[in-house]
Amino acid sequence: MFGDPIYNSKNWQVVQIGDIAKDVRYGTSNPAVEGGKYPYLRMNNITVDGKLDLGDLKYIDISDYELEKYVVRKGDLLFNRTNSIELVGKTTTFNLNEDMIIAGYIIRVRLNNQMLPEVLSQYMNLEVIKSKLRDMAKGAVNQANINAQELQSIRVYLPDIDIQKKFVKIKCKLDKSKYSSFSHLSA
Repeated sequence: MFGDPIYNSKNWQVVQIGDIAKDVRYGTSNPAVEGGKYPYLRMNNITVDGKLDLGDLKYIDISDYELEKYVVRKGDLLFNRTNSIELVGKTTTFNLNEDMIIAGYIIRVRLNNQMLPEVLSQYMNLEVIKSKLRDMAKGAVNQANINAQELQSIRVYLPDIDIQKKFVKIKCKLDKSKYSSFSHLSA
């Protein structure tokens, strides 16, 4: 729908992620605690294919004062900034109505109304983009990192918002179809 992600065959406007973000924040470095108040999203909760996996969820307490700095809300983009070189840059859209807290290895991006988070997440999870992320990541012992400033400098195409909305509708229908197919098989 959007054309080639590298060559911009549809001549979309090119922007940096920072141009379409209204808030970019790191998560907290506080540890998980037994019986914590809030679910705590860590790097293993974002899958390689851009899904949210809540199978191994930990919990954390956070003060009311710090809550807005670290909470994720429906529509936030979550970017795994630190991980192995193969996994750095995993990206998902948070689509739950429950407040959760993000760990320090995740960057939360709240977009303005120019790009839908589902579209940017899909773009960031394309293999050609993941390859670019691996190239830009700074390596350390068994870890690679892309900081918030580097993330905001990534150039993306800005498709027409109506086409973005159409893409999200199609994706939702496909996701529901996959889910109903899998639930039918397990019944």
